[in-house]
Amino acid sequence: MRFIAITVALLLTVPAKAVDRQQIATVNVAATSLFTFLGCVVQGKLQKRVQTRRDAARCFAAGGAAGIGFYQAKRLVADGDITTGWLVANLATSVVENTTAGEHPFSRLGYTFGPFRLRFATPADRAGESYVDLDLSLVETGFLARMLIDADDVDIRDGMLWWETEERLTEDGRAFNGYTWGLYPGVWTRARESTWNHEAVHAIQALQLDSVDPPALTLSPCPERTAGPPEASGRSSLVGGVKAPCAGRNRQAVRIRYIRAGVVNLTDNLFWGQRAYDERWVEIEAFRLVDDRKPPQ
Repeated sequence: MRFIAITVALLLTVPAKAVDRQQIATVNVAATSLFTFLGCVVQGKLQKRVQTRRDAARCFAAGGAAGIGFYQAKRLVADGDITTGWLVANLATSVVENTTAGEHPFSRLGYTFGPFRLRFATPADRAGESYVDLDLSLVETGFLARMLIDADDVDIRDGMLWWETEERLTEDGRAFNGYTWGLYPGVWTRARESTWNHEAVHAIQALQLDSVDPPALTLSPCPERTAGPPEASGRSSLVGGVKAPCAGRNRQAVRIRYIRAGVVNLTDNLFWGQRAYDERWVEIEAFRLVDDRKPPQ
């Protein structure tokens, strides 16, 4: 509890507009560690896992490491290396997802494309339930539909979906050279290269929010068990201190696993959407990382 209080106090003491890159890094580490811990608590209750102080420390540590990863991913895309930054952000997301599920931080390596996320099992996967899991985000499905309404052209670039407009989009009388809906960055066709980098930062911010979103629905029950004892595979049947629900069953090639509502992402959008443009954290962070300046008023 003391660490939680320190983390929250640290987040509240960071000045809203006059932040530098070091403070942005601090916010990424502190916020991701806190939300990863909260994710561990929520999913632990859902899975009836016993939470110990050691588990809490593990969640905070993994979240902090993921926060460093998210910050470095944003720095990479801000400097124009969008493909590498997107891969690093997906790795950080995998650490958060695995940790909150009570698994090894690298039990699965995931990649997000559109509203779907593929998560591939690694040798660190102790459950042995499937080789590939497929998740779906409802909020990113909605953002995709909204993006298609605004887009004049859609393309695959840097490992993600991009969209372009022939005319600049406007919001509250302000014209924008770029605009991002969730994971989908968009730019005006005549925008500068820095605008692409700016919008890519927004896409990583959305992925970061999605990473801590708990599943609204868990699908794919265990496959039928074949002959032979569970121990025949030599794989441990314990995950997070409890018996893995599918231990000893046939391992599925691909399964549809989680439906995520995207509550964290949607709440964040609604909250900051009510603030002035230059007071929105997503803009403060993106402008500082890409252009090293404050957002315009």
